[in-house]
Amino acid sequence: MKETIVLQKVNVCEEEPVEFLLNGKNLVTFMCTLNELKELAIGHLYSRGVISNVEELTSLGACKDMKMIFATTSREVDFNGIELNTVLSSGCGSGVKFNETISNLPKIESDFHVSMDELKEAAVEMFTKAQMYKQFGGMHCAAISDGEKIVALCEDVGRHNAVDKVIGKALLLGIDFRKSMIITTGRISTDMVLKAANISCPLIASRSIPTTSALELANKLGITVIGRVVSSNPLVYMYEERLAI
Repeated sequence: MKETIVLQKVNVCEEEPVEFLLNGKNLVTFMCTLNELKELAIGHLYSRGVISNVEELTSLGACKDMKMIFATTSREVDFNGIELNTVLSSGCGSGVKFNETISNLPKIESDFHVSMDELKEAAVEMFTKAQMYKQFGGMHCAAISDGEKIVALCEDVGRHNAVDKVIGKALLLGIDFRKSMIITTGRISTDMVLKAANISCPLIASRSIPTTSALELANKLGITVIGRVVSSNPLVYMYEERLAI
């Protein structure tokens, strides 16, 4: 007797193509979850150094039905260092030309510090508030914390999208990234470290681990990197002086 196959229609991650037009040019197509699209656009532009503040955006609109984001800026954008018409899968970064970008970034000098207990508490708070993960599973989450509390939290099917969204949300709230940290569920890659550097964030922590190239970049740019943040023995890779005793 043949076994009956039941088709599942629940517990699936939402992933849709969303085209982002900046100043009339097709900047990128995100493969993302259709929530907080404006925050995704703002965070993506700011974390790549395309804009230096929200005020540079003269218009911003997002339509879930059309799966489109539209934005214009008050100043001309130099598209020479940006790869246009790219499709960012939910597992990919932004495709920034690293050599050109890194050479212009100063090393982060920050007196921000946090205890390991406070860091773990913030990570646990992030997981507790990750509603989409609880409902569907397979989602990524990212949060910005000032060391005492979570000030912004976002979820997405892609780890880079989640970080861009939470950066955009925190920017709209006027958060000082120099006195904050990024917590993420995703692997810390070079692109993730570059996002932190572009917003002058001194610390990034994850329940996962970093790549070797990400650590080299973080060391160059003065960013504290912590892996396995909720484990009994978190991995502190560099600039441990930011972890208060």
